[in-house]
Amino acid sequence: MQPLGMNDPARIGDYRLLGVLGVGGMGRVYLGRNAGGRTVAVKVIRPDMIDAEFRTRFRREVAAARRVGGRFTAPVLDADVDADPPWLATGYVAGFSLADAVDRYGPFTEHALLVLAHGLIEALTAVHGAGVVHRDLKPSNVLLALDGPKVIDFGIARAVDDSQLTTTGKVIGSPGFMCPEQVTGDPVGPPADVFALGGILVFAATGHGPFGVGDTVQMLWRVVYEEPQLDDVPQRLRPLVSACLTKDAVARPTPDQLLTQLTALGIPERGGWLPAPVLEEVSHRAVELLNLDSGPFDRPDLPAPPHPARTADTMIHSAAPAHPPSDPGRSAPTHLRHPGPPQASPTYTGHHTYPPAHQSSPRFGAAATAPHPRRPGRALLVAGALVVCIAVAVAAFVVGAQLRNDDSNDSIAQTTQATGKPATTTATQAGDTSPTTTSSASGTSIPKAFLGEWKGVARDVIASFDIVLTIGDGAVGEEVAQSSNTGKLKGERCERAETLTAATETELSFVARLSGGSPTCFDNGSTSTVRLQPDGSVAYSLSGIFGNIEGTLRKS
Repeated sequence: MQPLGMNDPARIGDYRLLGVLGVGGMGRVYLGRNAGGRTVAVKVIRPDMIDAEFRTRFRREVAAARRVGGRFTAPVLDADVDADPPWLATGYVAGFSLADAVDRYGPFTEHALLVLAHGLIEALTAVHGAGVVHRDLKPSNVLLALDGPKVIDFGIARAVDDSQLTTTGKVIGSPGFMCPEQVTGDPVGPPADVFALGGILVFAATGHGPFGVGDTVQMLWRVVYEEPQLDDVPQRLRPLVSACLTKDAVARPTPDQLLTQLTALGIPERGGWLPAPVLEEVSHRAVELLNLDSGPFDRPDLPAPPHPARTADTMIHSAAPAHPPSDPGRSAPTHLRHPGPPQASPTYTGHHTYPPAHQSSPRFGAAATAPHPRRPGRALLVAGALVVCIAVAVAAFVVGAQLRNDDSNDSIAQTTQATGKPATTTATQAGDTSPTTTSSASGTSIPKAFLGEWKGVARDVIASFDIVLTIGDGAVGEEVAQSSNTGKLKGERCERAETLTAATETELSFVARLSGGSPTCFDNGSTSTVRLQPDGSVAYSLSGIFGNIEGTLRKS
């Protein structure tokens, strides 16, 4: 990550910018933080890509992307499609990209490949279930976190790709991971992402893509006419990878079929799944993130962004669980500050902003009062405490990983797959304005089975928490639930109002607004999911600083 330059804004929308994460084919990416302490990646689209047609596509694709949930995707949290230039903000995890990890430390073990495959398959299930096709899935768009891989950058590739095809005849994509139909210009749907998944697994297993290396023309020719190179892929995984890389899109397996095939191989536990040097790098970046400027969010020398009235046609409601593209070979410096006078920096405010919905639900009483601004001293103390916690977690992970490797590299714990599956949907194709769903809930309302109070215990890599979740009736875009987690060690409590972002017969997704609790809570914008289990309980997952907080909840 690089410090902000003189031409970089100090603020975009409601986010104070901390540094530049990188520059990609679609635009410039910044690390930002909101008033509640949530760290995000803010992607600003390149001006030369923007016209009226692009904005229409971008608005549609961002709206669809915000419906994506799941443990292995990073959420699109905020966007301003009418700004000049338009931007979107995604949840940020201080992970290490798969591309960087393999380039630096070599191919993954079979154990790590199985965990990687499982996470990516679940991510595609969530993405396709929301009616989205990624279209640019590649190793640099997969971040490695302590609790599994995270897919980033879904939701804007199609808007850019379609616009570029219209204006220049060029295709946005990575030649080694594009599917044949992308090369030949045929219709692209969910099977394109399955093809890319196969390419990613080959890369992770061998250090190169399925069609070797070469210039763009050579690579595209091989994608269409030659068979993939799978000799160095572990034999047990080869049939699954080969099926993904089938030339005929119709013949490729669906994510559900891939999950069945992978389950037969045995899905290992995610704890300690990362190779030791990758784990060290991921943990180091998490610590450096906490060391970034943690002073007060509001600065008197910067104008506050306007907050125009938000109407139904301009508000894009928050959605569930992306991470920014990584800057290869660079780690975040421990302290970044703007090198020039603050007033010299432009501020992107745009025409309308789309923060997470902050309206209060009448089901749960009066609206919560705005949180008090944090004092700088307290923020620094909190950051210091978190650094200590992460250091302890890193040591535990490294030692645990080494002990497991010494004991048995082939030990695999079989997991039981739940029989309930999310409602199936049809991915949007060119010209579609919204996905359709076969769920009786129509993807917008809450099935009765979820209504009521749920309680249980959930854990991350550091601690255990008592969870209480109360779900009321409502629809997507409304605050329908209240939740809290209370640490078992110190009893500190965080309280949240939850906005529904997606609903099927078996799974709900939420994005949180911090409504009360300890000053150390950083829950604004956190995402969570609940999934019905065959025994009547729900599997609960909440995004946290040290990875997902996961457990089982039962009706009280």
